[in-house]
Amino acid sequence: MLVLRNKGVYESVKYIQQENFWIGPSSIALIHLGAKFSPCIRRDAQIDRLIQREHDLERESGCCVQNDNSGCVQTLQRVCSETLATFIKWPEHNAPEQDGQKRVSGAVCHQDPRTCEEPASIAPHVWPDDITKWPICTYQPKTNHTGFKHMDCEIKGRPCCIGTKGSCEITTREYCTFMHGYFHEEATLCSQVHCLDEVCGLLPFLNPEVPDQFYRLWLSLFLHAGVIHCLVSVIFQMTVLRDLEKLAGWLRISIIYILSGISGNLASALFLPYRAEVGPAGSQFGLLACLFVELFQSWQILAKPWKAFFKLVGIVLFLFLFGLLPWIDNIAHIFGFISGLLLSFAFLPYITFGTVDKYRKRVMIILSLVVFIGLFASLVIWLYVHPINWTWIEYLTCIPFTNKFCEKYDIDHVLH
Repeated sequence: MLVLRNKGVYESVKYIQQENFWIGPSSIALIHLGAKFSPCIRRDAQIDRLIQREHDLERESGCCVQNDNSGCVQTLQRVCSETLATFIKWPEHNAPEQDGQKRVSGAVCHQDPRTCEEPASIAPHVWPDDITKWPICTYQPKTNHTGFKHMDCEIKGRPCCIGTKGSCEITTREYCTFMHGYFHEEATLCSQVHCLDEVCGLLPFLNPEVPDQFYRLWLSLFLHAGVIHCLVSVIFQMTVLRDLEKLAGWLRISIIYILSGISGNLASALFLPYRAEVGPAGSQFGLLACLFVELFQSWQILAKPWKAFFKLVGIVLFLFLFGLLPWIDNIAHIFGFISGLLLSFAFLPYITFGTVDKYRKRVMIILSLVVFIGLFASLVIWLYVHPINWTWIEYLTCIPFTNKFCEKYDIDHVLH
């Protein structure tokens, strides 16, 4: 499609969006609604490096003013045409002074410390000689004749947040809209906007530069990737979940359901940080673990326990294969199942055969709780203190049957 870019010409661009065969929204929309997505939960070193790289490039940028007065855009010198435009870069072009010396960082199209009145660059709040630390100018006198070429031109591009990794580029509103980005009419530099905060949505970060939406770990349990995904969950809950509630009561099952789901999401956030996942995958496998525990505790009084065991194994294998589809998380399945086993031993009612068996069950309850708490605490500490990114583990949760079947999650992937 032909879209107007910041150079003032129409260019052929394309936007590739992952198809959602669950009949539901895109991954960007799911992240905005509350999907499990690690960069929204805690700071991510790779995304921090990506943003820092953008800021380093922005420090070297200047204002590229078209010689035919058709407009200007903030860009790097190598991108600005030497014949059709003039690259305004300080200190070579009429730079303002700071502490008796000319500024070297700048110029910025439509922003200058000499003309901005709010916030004004006056002592003790002088703007630093680093444009990536400049504030947004909220009030500037309405005049087209400041005497500065980078201020008197018509600006063609402003910051646009594109994708799910906090990436930003200076571009036109038309291109930003086409790429499903967030356009910032009020800003002039990418360093003045916080793209990741906008991508994540929900409650704003307390510190715009530090993600803190840990509540996604349980909020995503109640979201689904689409209509079909939701129907599968409803069928599961109206069969397995309903029978378990009749067996053990709603309170016990609720505790197992929620804690198994959160544990599964914790593991998923740790091992698959850039994959957006929704749904009660860990919770459902935690409930399947309840059935296994109930089978083990009733093994002695069942006529054909092995038959029931292999039925449950068949269900687990089927759902694990189901987890190889996009937006369904096998990592959450695995850790949800482990957590469900431990919690089921601790919370499900049990039958004892004699005094020794009674004390053995009590010891098992204590050990199960201790192991679960240790597992949960380890996942939390590992997620926040020593996050990892093993790309090979993605094949456990989505097999790329085609090039477009599994969404691309590498950190430098930008759709153009």
